[in-house]
Amino acid sequence: MSSQLSWTSNSSFGEGVIGAGPASSDSIIEVRPRIQLRGNGARLRLSGSASLGGIAYAKNTQPGAVEPTADLSARLEAIERLFFMEAGYRASQTSENPFGVRADAGSTTNRLTTSQWRFSPVIEGVASGDLRYSLRNDNTWTREIGADNAVASGAGGYFGRVFASIEQPPRPFGWRVEAERSLTQFDDPAETDLAISTARLRLNYAIGEDWSVGVRGGAERNNADPSFDEWRSIAGVEARWQPSPRTSLSVFREKRFFGSGWDLAFTHRQPRLAWNLGLNRGVDTTPAELFRLPSSDNVAGLIDAMFTTRYPDPVERGRIVQDYIARQGLPNATQGPITLFSQRFSIITTRRASVAFTGVRNSLTVSGYVTRTEDALDSGPLATGLAADNNTQKGAAVVFSHRLTPLASLSTTADWSRIRALEALLPDETTQQGLRVQVTLQAAPLTSTFFGGRYRKIESNVAAEGREGSVYMGLDHRF
Repeated sequence: MSSQLSWTSNSSFGEGVIGAGPASSDSIIEVRPRIQLRGNGARLRLSGSASLGGIAYAKNTQPGAVEPTADLSARLEAIERLFFMEAGYRASQTSENPFGVRADAGSTTNRLTTSQWRFSPVIEGVASGDLRYSLRNDNTWTREIGADNAVASGAGGYFGRVFASIEQPPRPFGWRVEAERSLTQFDDPAETDLAISTARLRLNYAIGEDWSVGVRGGAERNNADPSFDEWRSIAGVEARWQPSPRTSLSVFREKRFFGSGWDLAFTHRQPRLAWNLGLNRGVDTTPAELFRLPSSDNVAGLIDAMFTTRYPDPVERGRIVQDYIARQGLPNATQGPITLFSQRFSIITTRRASVAFTGVRNSLTVSGYVTRTEDALDSGPLATGLAADNNTQKGAAVVFSHRLTPLASLSTTADWSRIRALEALLPDETTQQGLRVQVTLQAAPLTSTFFGGRYRKIESNVAAEGREGSVYMGLDHRF
């Protein structure tokens, strides 16, 4: 349970239009109960966290709100080593207007809550030898909470995916056959259901114990445009390198109906250092993107990776990671690209990188991203041509923490982000910068107090510009 009292010089920071009225100061109180789950039973595994944040303004300069934040997952082994059931729920906040102020904890300005339930029956196992097979049916239902415009309110809907594969790992030759069909149904009845089908054959060869390379080929079709509603070829190459459980690299590139598609994922961890790199280009809709989003707790994830060797039990490690974050006054996550919640069919090109270091008294996390989103079609209802759906986002964040005494720590977070419309559209652009300094005092083994200050600045040619300074204090207790 955490509670926070803050004073802000500009409660309407970044709200409204260019030339909006003067800033209004106000006091804000926020109460946030939360729960963290992590358990491994004989047949059932649970993990994730959930919280409910209540925000109120003393002078009513902004409306109050109660907003859920959650990322929960469960996996049940219904039939031993054969049939599994997975379920989960995710709720998070994003910016309703991507060119407005970024959604920020402790504020209700330009915030939109997205929620997604998911359920997946899965059949997977190993046949004679090491022949592996898998059949899964992913089902998600996405909704918005608090949208003020029709575009966002119709962007939710159903996303379903059926995926089947059978493979033989390279010894040294290997192969994999896979097929997938996905369906997106927007809540807006005027939108046509979007179906995408793909089938691939992948051939691999193990160069050694660490390396494998391969080729892939297949066919795909979709009904997004009449010219695509026929089978088109897929062709590409792939490679994988895993010299140890601590280091992994996988990459592929292939020809698709939208041009080149690729994915590169690299992770490396040491007892005091962890970093990851991801590059990806593919097509997505809003419900599909929310389903595929990785966990937003990238700071907690990097620290968890560093602690893997020292604390192999995931339940114990999760508890130790949260204790470490609380003692150091660290956020669970740094900022990432804004999820564009709209009715769209987009080509998304993403580049992300994160690195974290922990010392005896210091910790440092650095992250950055570049994301380009553009219409996948030249015409039709899903080719919006809007700057909100066709833009480039860039951002970076640095989090530094220093232990002043055994019971006190100082943390600093600096972030920068920019969103710019694609060159062919209007010159819409917004840049935001922020700095936060916080002191955390451990009052008891499970209780900490904190106080600090924050400064934010937004510059834009399409949204209200402004500055905001705030000071705050709070209490956090873990049961």
